[in-house]
Amino acid sequence: MKMYLDVRSRYTKVLNNRGFTIVEMIIAFSAFLFIVSLIPLSFRLLYQDGFVEGRLQRMEWEVFIGQAKKEIRMGEGISVENNRLNFVKNGQSIMYEQYGTNIRRRVDLKGHEIMLQNIKTVTFEPIANGVRISVQDRFDQSESQVIRTMVMEDSLYAPE
Repeated sequence: MKMYLDVRSRYTKVLNNRGFTIVEMIIAFSAFLFIVSLIPLSFRLLYQDGFVEGRLQRMEWEVFIGQAKKEIRMGEGISVENNRLNFVKNGQSIMYEQYGTNIRRRVDLKGHEIMLQNIKTVTFEPIANGVRISVQDRFDQSESQVIRTMVMEDSLYAPE
């Protein structure tokens, strides 16, 4: 029993000489609070991917409209049948149509080029000298764009 007390008292002196001071405790507590304060920010970033996807969807829409404008303006014989946009460019028949949750482009009824993704509905509406493309995406955001051809055509009778 005596030996146990001697060992204990020897370590007690060492621990008392090397104990936490109030300054060390404040520094450790500050580090703990800093780490804990970062946790809500990480949750915010984790649950914000819907916002990022929405922004990406908007960028995809801009790219799609840019490509469609360029192609439709260079094309001829625009028509809308069964909610499919058809026109001729360089002797090739080009068709835009909804395929599941995508808008796809087909050339001479061949191929499968995805032009826009994650959409609920797309509407191609003929207007005078052009077409109106309206899209509703999976975030329930609607976009609409009028694209006019360079050549005046009599084949489109629908007024705006």
